[in-house]
Amino acid sequence: MKILVLFTGGTIGCSVNGEMISPDKKNEKLLLKIYSDKSDASVEFETAEPYYALSENNTGLTLSKLISAVCSKIHKDYSGIIVTHGTDTLQYSAAALSYALGSRNIPVMLVSSNYVLKDSRANGVDNFSAAVDFIKGGFGKGVFVPYKNSDGKVYIHRASRLLQHNALSDDLFSIKNLYYGSYVGDTFIKNPDYGAADDEIIPFGNIKLSEYSNKIQVIQTYVGCEYPHMNESSRAALIKTYHSGTICTGDNRFKQFAEECRQKNIPCYICGAENREIYESAKVFEEYGFTVLPPASFVSQYIKLWLCLSAGRDFKEICNKSLGEDILKE
Repeated sequence: MKILVLFTGGTIGCSVNGEMISPDKKNEKLLLKIYSDKSDASVEFETAEPYYALSENNTGLTLSKLISAVCSKIHKDYSGIIVTHGTDTLQYSAAALSYALGSRNIPVMLVSSNYVLKDSRANGVDNFSAAVDFIKGGFGKGVFVPYKNSDGKVYIHRASRLLQHNALSDDLFSIKNLYYGSYVGDTFIKNPDYGAADDEIIPFGNIKLSEYSNKIQVIQTYVGCEYPHMNESSRAALIKTYHSGTICTGDNRFKQFAEECRQKNIPCYICGAENREIYESAKVFEEYGFTVLPPASFVSQYIKLWLCLSAGRDFKEICNKSLGEDILKE
């Protein structure tokens, strides 16, 4: 069995020098050595390096390099592909690869670590080992993220469903905690509650993103939030709601923002409202022509929108269609 490992940096590829954590390419060999010392030798690894950086410095250019590297190898003679990655922007790269590839290809696993590999608290080797075992077992197709939480269990997440980490926490979760499966000891168990629709649209393939997503106005709701002015380059607004699917709609600043979007014909998308029973404050979504997105993670919908703008595809036409199993099955 042959597996391609793409190294991109991140904590899993870093070392501690004094009080500084910095990328260190020697950790590529260290990760494979630690794995080979504790596992059987039936797997042949080939390696490549699309780029090498701390993941918090990722942009559309690094995402494009990663997509290109995976797409160029996906039909080669590999049983699977493992991408080592930092945790800070793991969810963004996971979503980008999900939309580039869809859910019918060989398994592509994104592996990260909460601490540098030489730290006894690090989960990187456990995550890598789960990725290899998942590929060997043929437990799924498409893009996944194996990750060991503080409860000691390694979870396998569908890559398009990841939530951002909670502040000051290393644990990783899928939206509504509907992870794909988990490891109980060395045994993979599929989550019986996991459900997904087949891909309904064509994957984006080897697409190039702009360096920055400056055509999207991303708005995070918070008390006293300021709604932005939609400038001439703005092509869409994406609003992340409070947990109950609401945003502040009761002041003039919101009304000015909504009216500006309508006058300039700029689509505004609401993520987190889920088309369920709505509060009075959310009734204006329909009034202003805002589109409420289906149940999916905010990160994945942001990436999906960015890809659509880059590819010239109409996000409004495809936002309700599943790709890479991103939308929760009703």
